[in-house]
This record gives sequence, C-alpha cells and structure tokens, in this order.
Amino acid sequence: MDASPRAHFTTDICVIGGGPAGATIARKLAQLGHQVCLIEKDTFPRPHIGESLTPGILPVLDALGLRQTVEQAGFLRANQAIIHWSSRAERHKTGEGEPGFQVDRGKFDAILLDAAREAGVRVLQPATVRAPSQPINGEWTLDVLPAGQEQAQVVKTRFLVDASGKHGLLPGKRQRTSASTLALYGYWHNVKFNSPETRVEAGANAWYWGAPLPDGTINACVFIDPKEGKAGSPEERHQTYQQLLAKSTLLQHCLSGELRSPVRVCNAGSYYHDDPVGDQFIRVGDAALSIDPLSSQGVQTAMLGALQASIVVHTCLTLPNNRILAQQFYRDRQIETVSRNAHWAARFYAEQDRFPDASFWRQRARPWLVKAASLDEQETLLIPAELKESTRVQICKQATVIPTPVIQGHVIVEQPALSHPLLERPVAYLGNQAILPLLASITRGDSAQSLLQKWGKVQPRARAAEWLHWLWVNRILVTYESSAAR
Repeated sequence: MDASPRAHFTTDICVIGGGPAGATIARKLAQLGHQVCLIEKDTFPRPHIGESLTPGILPVLDALGLRQTVEQAGFLRANQAIIHWSSRAERHKTGEGEPGFQVDRGKFDAILLDAAREAGVRVLQPATVRAPSQPINGEWTLDVLPAGQEQAQVVKTRFLVDASGKHGLLPGKRQRTSASTLALYGYWHNVKFNSPETRVEAGANAWYWGAPLPDGTINACVFIDPKEGKAGSPEERHQTYQQLLAKSTLLQHCLSGELRSPVRVCNAGSYYHDDPVGDQFIRVGDAALSIDPLSSQGVQTAMLGALQASIVVHTCLTLPNNRILAQQFYRDRQIETVSRNAHWAARFYAEQDRFPDASFWRQRARPWLVKAASLDEQETLLIPAELKESTRVQICKQATVIPTPVIQGHVIVEQPALSHPLLERPVAYLGNQAILPLLASITRGDSAQSLLQKWGKVQPRARAAEWLHWLWVNRILVTYESSAAR
C-alpha cells in the first residue's frame, strides 16, 4: 500500500531560525508584501546569552516599529557601565543619550517572533529542518518535521534565509577574525547588585562580564582562551568557572549566592562567512558573522544585518536585474561590519595595561582585518587645521566618484558615490542630499564662506555648515594652496 501523501505548501521565502535576526528579516519581508514562513526548532521563551543591549538597538527597534513594545516590557535600563580595565581603580562609564536595555532574552526573542507573526509570517514552532536540497526549477525543497509528528511536511520556497545560528544550516567556509575564545557563564540568585550597570573587568588570562537581569538573576560570564582553562566535561567546566570568578573583583561576590543553572559554554570567537549571499539564499545573524562580545553589540548587529538583508532579498525577488548589485551591497556591509568591530576590539584590548605581558591580551590587541589606506602615513595622521570662512579650498585629488550599490527606498540601486581613502565606504548621500550635485557645485579656489552662501540658498545655513564640516574633516576638501600635493 502506498504511503499517504505528505502535507506540503509553497512560500516565497523560508526563514530557518527564529532568533533576533530571523524574526527581524521575516517581519520586514512580510511587511514588504512577501509570503514568509519561519521555522524554529525551540519552544519560546528559551534562555539565551546576550542580554545586554546598547543604545544602538533603539534605531533598529524604530525601523521595526517595536521600540514602544520593548520599552514597555519591563526590562532594566542603565546608561552606565562599571569598568575595571586599564587601572586598579574602578571607573563608571556613562553613555550619551537614552540608555539601552538589560533584557531577559527569552522574553525579548519572544517579542520579536510574535511581531513577525503579527506581520503575517507563518511560524512553524517547534519544528526541525533536514538539510535542504539544492534548488530545482527555481525552488528549494525542505523536509520539516513538527514536534510530536511522525511524518515530515514538505516546504517549497523560492528563497532561503539561513538564520539558524553559529552552526548554520547551509554548508560553506568561515574566516576567523579573532583569537579563539570560549565563554563560560552561569545564572546566579540571591546576589546583591546595588545597581543595574553592566560590569566589565580584565583578568590575568581572561576577561569578565556581568549584569543583572529583570528578574533579579545575575549573569556572570568569563571569557577565556580554550588553552588556558579546562572546560570539557561539566565538572571541569564548573571548577574552572568557579576558580576564575574567585579572581574577579567585580563578580567574585556571586560565589556567595546560589548558582541556579549549569555552567554553560559557547564559542565566543569572531568570524564571517565567505559566501553570505547567493542567487536564492542569504545568511543572517550568527549564520553570517559573529563579532567580539566585548562590544555588547551582537544582537543589534544581527538585527541591523537582517534589516539590510531584507532589502537585498526584496531586490532579488522584485528587481532581478539588480540582483548582482544587491549581493555586492550585502557582501560589502558584512566585511565592513567585521572590519570595524575587529579594529575597535583590538584598540580596547590594547588599552588593558594591568597584565601587559600576558599572551591572552597580546593575541587580542592586534586587529585581524586591516583596511589599507593609500594616503601617506604622515597625511593620514594629520589633523585638518581649523577651517575659516576665508579659507580657499578645492576637492582632494584622491577623491573620486564611482558607481556603488545603495539602498533607495526598499531596493538596492546603483548610484554615483564619493570614494576616498579615509572613508570607510563610498558615500552617495549626506543625509538626504545626493553627493554628486554637491561636489559639482564646488569650484576650485572657492572660499568656505562662498560655499556656505551658495548652499545656503537651497538649504538652511546650519545644514550647509554640516556639509562643509564633513567634507573638511574627512579630507575631501583641502586648502587651495596645497593643490600640488593633493
């Protein structure tokens, strides 16, 4: 007797993974009019590390229309961090603007996934996905097994989003961008933290991070080199973790509380994927890249990357002629993200001067990705002189205009952009102003005052002054007298 036919359905886009990146891209693509299915293997809420969200998460939540929802969820907010890093004295670092959040990741992730459902995403949870077959006739075929069922469903999709985390669903190679690092962490109760600030501390061969969560639990985390401490069996992991916590000034009093969870371990190294996007797939979140946890920006980076990815996918499906442009845009943003974070982390690790000879710190104080600049070293380090209204200027000879993929509305298009060795990437717009007409309006030998008057006819003078300042400090405009060298 023939087996009964398996249930099946077809969707435009299938997202594998319901964490912050997966829920973000699913919600955005549904809002853009696509039929989206999301498959998540775990039941929510689920515990997850990464509870500290910096203020940089706020514009991401704004873009998703979820800021008010998250602000009303009862998460802790603090605009300070207690740092024990470059000297034996503690210092309190205060952030500018609105504070970020200390969240319960189980609740935070559930908020994002519920928002995807609200936008029309079809969510299969809990359900597992077998390795997908390669696309045939323009469609992926997935075997999806919902929990508690014996027979898998068949899902066919035009586009596949891998948001399945560090291990990833799709095969491929990753490039490491940091020294190997493990995170050992546990959740403590009955520990008195007098304030909601994050604690960050440098140790001899490790660094520490700790923060209170909304329910009063303390997450205490130790980052180590895999070679520095045994973290294999649960017993070794527990012993290593306790020994390291005892050496911490800011977190050692956790040992007087009660450890309510097993000591967990995860890979905290940084990497990026060689192949983050293809004609019918894209990787987002940890399936695409991971940045150094020292920044506390992993969640916001994953969500911001997912927002960019949603524009890339939308472009591929609605403007197929711009597919190559969209893919290049995404690859550029991925490399830009890991390069920026690698440089930032290396500088911060280098500021640690309590244990200057320890190999743990020396390995982390060098950037793994270096962006070469074509300016001479002397020119790169030169701080521009004060720009006076009488200063006559010209465009630097190393400033060029090149075509580059940019976001316009909800798609990727090609626009002329300004390229210069000191710019992180080509710039097509200054705010809402296209860069090319602005550059075209500059005549060699113009004074700063004449440019302000010229631009002030079509924009408020304060906006014109911002443009002028940006062009000057980024060495796009240089003094007319130095034209031979520039």
